[in-house]
Amino acid sequence: MGTLSKAVGAYGGYLCASAPVVELIRNRARTFVYSTGLPPAIAAAAIAALDVIEREPDLVSRPLAKAKAFTRRVGLPEAMSPIVPLVVGDARAALDASRLLETEGFLVIAIRPPTVPVGTARLRFTFTAGHPDDEIARLADVVCQIVPVQRAPPEAKGRSS
Repeated sequence: MGTLSKAVGAYGGYLCASAPVVELIRNRARTFVYSTGLPPAIAAAAIAALDVIEREPDLVSRPLAKAKAFTRRVGLPEAMSPIVPLVVGDARAALDASRLLETEGFLVIAIRPPTVPVGTARLRFTFTAGHPDDEIARLADVVCQIVPVQRAPPEAKGRSS
C-alpha cells in the first residue's frame, strides 16, 4: 500500500494485494468505514502521472539530487529524500526565517508545535525536478546568511535528518 499524494501529485492511496486481502481491508479496516472511492478524475491523474514517470525516469531522480546539492552547500547531513528539514529550534525564529526566505522569492514552510515537539521547530525545504540548480545554490547561500545552521560532524554525514 502507498500514497498517491507526494509521488504523483494526486491524493488517496492504493493497495496491491490478493482479492481476499483487499476484501478484508475494505470491510474491516476502521479507516475505510466512511471513505469512498477516488473520484475518476483523480484516478486518471494518478495513472497519467505514472505514465510520465515511466517515460521520464529522470524526473524521479532529479529531486533527490537537487536536495543533496542543497545539503552539501549548506553543510547539513546528506539528504535522504527530496524533503529536507532544517531544525531551527524556536518557533518564532522558524517563522521569521520562513518570512525572510519568502522575501527572497522562496516558499519554505515553518513547521512548529504542535506538529513537532517544542524546541524543534524547523524549516521544510521541498525540491522538485523543475527547480533550477542556480536557484538552489542561491537558496543555500541565503539560508546560510539568515539561519544559524548546525554543521554536521563528519561522522553524521549520510544519516537521515
